[in-house]
Amino acid sequence: MGKHIWIIDDDANIRKFLSESLKLKGYRVATFGTAETALEKLAPGSCDLALVDIMLPGMSGIDFCRQLRTQPALSDLPVMLMTAFSREAEQVQRHQGLGIVDCLFKPFTLPVLHRQIAAILGERMAEATTDPLHIAGDLSETSFPRLLHNLYILKTTGLLQLTRAGMKKVIYIRNGYPIFARSNLVRECLGQMMVDDGLISAEQCAESLRQVKKSGRLQGTVLIDMGLLTPHQLRDVLRNQIVEKLLEIFSWPEGKYQFVQGKKFKQGVTSIDCSPAALIYQGISRHYSAARIAKLLLPHRHRYLSQAESPHYRYQEIGLTRRDERVFALCNGQLTLEEISNRFPLARTETDQLLAALLLSEMVESREVPSFSGEPGAEAISAEEHEMRKTFLAEYSDLIQRDYFKLFAVGEDANKAALRKAYFSLAKKYHPDRYLQMKLSEDLRGKINELFQRIGEAYETLSDPVRCKNYRETLKQARGGVKTKVEDILRAETAFQKGRHMIRSRNFSEALKQLQISVDNSPEEPEYITLYAWALYRSKTDIPGIRDKTVELLQRSAVLNGEHDLTHLYLGQIFKDQGREREAEKQFELAIQCNPDCTEALRELRLFNLRREKEDKEKKGGLFGRLKKR
Repeated sequence: MGKHIWIIDDDANIRKFLSESLKLKGYRVATFGTAETALEKLAPGSCDLALVDIMLPGMSGIDFCRQLRTQPALSDLPVMLMTAFSREAEQVQRHQGLGIVDCLFKPFTLPVLHRQIAAILGERMAEATTDPLHIAGDLSETSFPRLLHNLYILKTTGLLQLTRAGMKKVIYIRNGYPIFARSNLVRECLGQMMVDDGLISAEQCAESLRQVKKSGRLQGTVLIDMGLLTPHQLRDVLRNQIVEKLLEIFSWPEGKYQFVQGKKFKQGVTSIDCSPAALIYQGISRHYSAARIAKLLLPHRHRYLSQAESPHYRYQEIGLTRRDERVFALCNGQLTLEEISNRFPLARTETDQLLAALLLSEMVESREVPSFSGEPGAEAISAEEHEMRKTFLAEYSDLIQRDYFKLFAVGEDANKAALRKAYFSLAKKYHPDRYLQMKLSEDLRGKINELFQRIGEAYETLSDPVRCKNYRETLKQARGGVKTKVEDILRAETAFQKGRHMIRSRNFSEALKQLQISVDNSPEEPEYITLYAWALYRSKTDIPGIRDKTVELLQRSAVLNGEHDLTHLYLGQIFKDQGREREAEKQFELAIQCNPDCTEALRELRLFNLRREKEDKEKKGGLFGRLKKR
């Protein structure tokens, strides 16, 4: 029988996610909303590990540990604490005699939690069942913004289905970010939304639908052919459509939700780059009534607001205006929510909307007593996107190979203030939200997340005296040993740039040699795979089986990153060469959705349309000629 784990957290949805994921690993789980309730039920032998949030209503997580140690029969029960706040972690260090075996920093992924638990219990990680993680609940108990933030906290990937009175929406969640949404509401169809926005008339919408039914093409492409949209406008309209589908859910007073963890999404969809915090702010501003916001803010009215200590929360991209930045700056731990709201009497409604969003996304914390944080990096994040692909790869290659001390650029005797300053500086610079608007592959996004996670792990380790001491010993043993993969990354990128230049010069044979180096050294980078596949196709077309291999490579690249226009363009070209015109046209349409400036795909679609018009005229001309002869 599996080990018994108790989860104590005041967030019911977090309890549900953690509980179900641990059950799939073979553990028995009990959950509690307060430490007091758990203590009433706790008995010798009833629990093998307690997973406890530090910030609990009433008795805190640390006080819970203190109570445990007063009972001899429970004095050996291991406790793992969870927190998003570095100051609370420092409290843990001061109470090492309370049987606290680990402290897990939020946000964390479920696999990290599973590994930590297996290590504490001294067993191999339990094998997961084949069933995916499945969570269901009611929006009246867990609001939609709270649900979005929970998924962000756990960095999870899967499909979120929401239903209410015949309405149904499915949201694609990738690493905690909503990227796409489907809806069964007629008013949220592309054409109808454009009619409602005054972009096209009802008659034009109806005509486009007739052509869609006749040709099987996407409505957006038909609207481009009708001269009603440009490719750039189509991309903007499609992204706006997704956001509107998401924001409408904030108006639901109740409903049901189901989340199923998984990584298989429909390919070729237009996705958005928008943080959960930004969606929460927009949704509250548009759909929350003054009464609903007042109810949400009521418990915090006379508490002091402070910017989150966790950089992962504080530096979320929420889309602040200049006035919003002034409000956010006042959340310095010295003013209550009521005092901040009163500072803006002419914009009190907007101020309360912002404060509600900041609290729900945990960019701001409320405290009973004032605090004077003085934390580094409290200024607003620069909106400039100064980290481009090549620059980031160079920095990643350098930073990821460093040990924790060199990563933070501190000595092995650095104090907590120096560690904190270095941590906040790096966490702010490499926060994943700062790269949202950049068109990055999954492989590159993975590197960004990997670096950000390593920064967090470094701080957790170095700020804990015991773990820091053990880490120093590990470094002594490892020095002069293992070589990292950094050289491979740089070699792959250098060869990729050479290969891309050769393809532009139509030197496909030489390009193939360089791109072979890229995919050998970085086999999961979709851009490398795409150009390698095209160079292979153009240089070895006559060899049997090459065409099928090329299609297979490009389809694999599309799975890794469905938003790379060249992948769809090249698939379209190959399908066209094979006479698979409907499939080719579909790929050219996807290329335009990914990049409205993809002139090659636009040219191919125009040729398809001209040929279609010519065939229609010939059919009509043939009928007229036959009638004339009679």
